[in-house]
Amino acid sequence: MKVFLGILTGVVTGGLLFLLTIKLYQNQFVIVPDVTGLSGTRACEKLKESGLLCDRASTETVVDTYPQSVSKVKKGRIINLYYENPLKDVIPRFVGVKLSVVEEILNKLGWNYEVVRFPFGEEKDKVLATYPEAGKLYNGKLTLLVDTGEKEEYFVVENYVGKSPSDVEKEDNVIFVGSGSRVVSQYPPAGSIATEVILILGEE
Repeated sequence: MKVFLGILTGVVTGGLLFLLTIKLYQNQFVIVPDVTGLSGTRACEKLKESGLLCDRASTETVVDTYPQSVSKVKKGRIINLYYENPLKDVIPRFVGVKLSVVEEILNKLGWNYEVVRFPFGEEKDKVLATYPEAGKLYNGKLTLLVDTGEKEEYFVVENYVGKSPSDVEKEDNVIFVGSGSRVVSQYPPAGSIATEVILILGEE
């Protein structure tokens, strides 16, 4: 009988410890609240009430978030807020965000954009960079450099800035973006390890 009671006590104690562990683990996560339509200041307050942080406060209206509402995230995570911008001139920070989320935001803003796929091999459909960059003025068209999720053979990137398209058109590891007689910028920069290089064309 004592053995039976000992086993029963052990089972009950083990079960309670298991349930307590699960409860503690679940308490580390929260659901992202829906803060769209709120001012940035109020949105940050609401996120804080849920144990989350916002990337930046503003008096403008929030049009979307990343991660999006109803997502389960760890407490203390920083939530990116995307604001309505009547002037439509400042590029938000999209690097590291899923393409589907970025496209939804850009469509809400009414921005013109193009997607350039790049085999970086880190995460499929993740935005690697934008042209112009975050914080720069929107010039009527935004280019999104997006990871294909595939890896290829890498090489050391040379400096293409200043070269004409004809100087490098025979190379099969370059992608041209825009129009112009010279390369004015490139991604990744010279000295980087990559599989392909994005060359931004423009006028000197």
